[in-house]
Amino acid sequence: MEEKKVLIPSVNDKKLHGVIYFTLDENPLDRPPILIMCHGFTGDKYEWGRFPKTAKVLNKEGYDVLIFDFSGSGENKRETINLSKQASDIENVYEWVKNQGYSKIAVLGLSFGGQTVLKASLPGITTYIFWAPLLLLHTTGDQADWFKDIAKGPVEIPSSGEFDPIIIDMSFVTDMGQFRVKPALKKLYSPTLIVQGTKDDKVPLDLTKKAFSMMPQDNNHKLVEIQNATHDFEEKHLQEFIEETVNWLKNYF
Repeated sequence: MEEKKVLIPSVNDKKLHGVIYFTLDENPLDRPPILIMCHGFTGDKYEWGRFPKTAKVLNKEGYDVLIFDFSGSGENKRETINLSKQASDIENVYEWVKNQGYSKIAVLGLSFGGQTVLKASLPGITTYIFWAPLLLLHTTGDQADWFKDIAKGPVEIPSSGEFDPIIIDMSFVTDMGQFRVKPALKKLYSPTLIVQGTKDDKVPLDLTKKAFSMMPQDNNHKLVEIQNATHDFEEKHLQEFIEETVNWLKNYF
């Protein structure tokens, strides 16, 4: 395995910080399949080590992996975050990956990264994977605290890892409210896997089941429940998420 830091062009001359994990048999003239991983809200490309751990397993299976920070997150310069900006980011990342010579491309969205992937236009994606995806709107107690002052101006929210707080404003709320999730789910014809913990207190399993029921109902769409896994799944639960992902990719890559 080899890893390489990259800067990926996005809108308005921005550069998004990313890392590509290459297989040992890397050949620029014969690219293997690649998985693009999209982090969650307040997260970053490393997701407390879960994304690099996943990348290393996938490398051994013959897949390249790209992780990156959305605008305003991780190593990137701080600016307000919203759904439309992130969807634009993944669209630009996807085009960049294709320009690197990759033809078989899958995308994985974790939590808010899942809704981002759902909103984005990614024609030609081989398969979609969602980990604990925020698809249908709901509000936890923590989120209510964030939003109560948002009408007064931008709000800073602590981010994961060692990075500065992220920033949201009213556009974060209105953007999500205006996104028509149900039609997007109905049009998700590409093979799609959802992996969700049964003890997830941030994205309730019942809401994920409801979202899954709106997708095409065929053998190319699957919901896997990981028993007792929370939203911040680690260790053996992370291994189960990874195992389900590997098995899915083997079917469609």
